[in-house]
Amino acid sequence: MFVDEIVIHIQSGSGGKGCESYYRRTDKKFVPTGGDGGKGGDVIIRADRNVTSLYSFRFNPLFRAESGQLGGGNQRTGRNGPDMVILVPCGTSVFNKAGYLLIRDLVNEGDEVVALRGGRGGIGNQHHGKTATPGEPGQSLDLVLDLKLKADIFFVGSPNSGKSRLLNYLTGSKAKSEAYPFATKSPQLGIFETADYKTLVLCELPSLVRGSSKGKALGNQFLKHLFRARLLFLMVDSFQDDFGAAAGYNDLIEELKAYNSDFAGIPHFLLINKMDMPEISESLTKKKINVPCPVFRISAETGAGIEILMKEAEKRIFESAEKA
Repeated sequence: MFVDEIVIHIQSGSGGKGCESYYRRTDKKFVPTGGDGGKGGDVIIRADRNVTSLYSFRFNPLFRAESGQLGGGNQRTGRNGPDMVILVPCGTSVFNKAGYLLIRDLVNEGDEVVALRGGRGGIGNQHHGKTATPGEPGQSLDLVLDLKLKADIFFVGSPNSGKSRLLNYLTGSKAKSEAYPFATKSPQLGIFETADYKTLVLCELPSLVRGSSKGKALGNQFLKHLFRARLLFLMVDSFQDDFGAAAGYNDLIEELKAYNSDFAGIPHFLLINKMDMPEISESLTKKKINVPCPVFRISAETGAGIEILMKEAEKRIFESAEKA
């Protein structure tokens, strides 16, 4: 089950108590020798590419760092509490639940934020003129983890448009590809390797239909992931009784606009799939499709047209990255 938003509770470790102890010298004077307490552990949230969903947090939403140990006699300092490191998918935004304030966007592998610092350890009486003090208590906080998948190309399309089959063809993934609508229930990821050994992350989103913005079918709940998209593959079903590629394209664009008007401005291609089928090939091979974007006629079954498609996609993505 794919989960892209979750609330967790975190707590940093308390500082260890300072020690109050004395050493009696031969001249019967007492020398303070109490060591300082250890620092409490921090709570760190780190992006990790091996984590793809927030699903596991449903069963363990509470995270506590360990407290520091108390100081010891003979000026021994207590051990610091180890940090609690929470691994999240790349593309996770961390919000303070109170006021929904953004703490940090963890977009790339290794990005991290110290969400809470552990309490300082107490002072031992080894410091002349000082009395031992307790350590600082740890802090607690409720966080919202909001995942927006980080992918280069997103497949957005109508039911039965062949998104899963295309993802499987390009990446060797095992996305469920069935001949019925809405086989894909959650985003599916895959890696495409170019001829010069560069990689592109591809993501298939569940199907959109006219009215998705109003909650029809699976709705548009996964469109928020397009926030980081660099290119969209818009795909329409060539077998609809009232099929018109331009009309299908316009329906998809309107659903994107209804969710976020900026999404219609993401660079995109229109893909006409299933060109291996004679009834589709005969009617669409030479037909002009009036849409304001490049149109590619492909077959995810045989691979026809896909090499040309991906070369153009690579060109768009890598050229835009160089300009940025």
